[in-house]
Amino acid sequence: RLLKSGRGPKSRKLRSTRTDLTRSSKPSRSISRSLLVNLEESILKERFPPAGQIDGFTAEIGASGSYCPQHVTLPVNVSYFAISEHSAPLPFLGVISLEPLGKKGYSIPKAGTIQVTLFNPNKSVVKMFVVTYNFNDMPVNHMTFLRQRIFLVPVEEGAEGKSEASARERSPAPSRPKSLCYLMHLRFQSSKSGKIYLHSDIRLLFSRKSIEVDAGVHYDLKSFTEVPRNPKYSPRV
Repeated sequence: RLLKSGRGPKSRKLRSTRTDLTRSSKPSRSISRSLLVNLEESILKERFPPAGQIDGFTAEIGASGSYCPQHVTLPVNVSYFAISEHSAPLPFLGVISLEPLGKKGYSIPKAGTIQVTLFNPNKSVVKMFVVTYNFNDMPVNHMTFLRQRIFLVPVEEGAEGKSEASARERSPAPSRPKSLCYLMHLRFQSSKSGKIYLHSDIRLLFSRKSIEVDAGVHYDLKSFTEVPRNPKYSPRV
């Protein structure tokens, strides 16, 4: 059984960077070690070159809270990767540069909700990311980040003989691993006046192929959000 993820049309243009990692002058073992330490970070920080790029993706960015800034639509630079050590398809990396919005970035309320809607080259919605945040305690001239991960998690049905309400409750199935479907990485900074901005860029990971799941097993999409701890905020350089 397959769960479809957002994909562009088969006719979309792929721009190859003509990079063959197996022919790199660096030992493949170093690449493999980096990926094993944290594949997610390696892709997000572009620690190895992409196999190619896909044109035509866009994203609409909006926020709400004490006020609602105007939504903006920006191009998304989407890259794909091919690593010989990994037979499973790696996710696409989408980078939304906020430089067109000015030096400070995208102004947002100190607390509220951010929505980022990703569109493929056919203008169909790939994923709508929605995350809440609260940076009322951020000092001036500081920065932080927020990362949202969305997993496809297998769950077990409630045991027979329980009440109907209890039967509807499902807990994670420990024998089956969860699969990362989507990720959004946001960067925030405060100005001298204390205003909050999304700055630099927004980075997205999303599945490039349909996700294989076990037939007869129930799955839920579960979202997890994290911010830095100790310290939560860092002074701007």
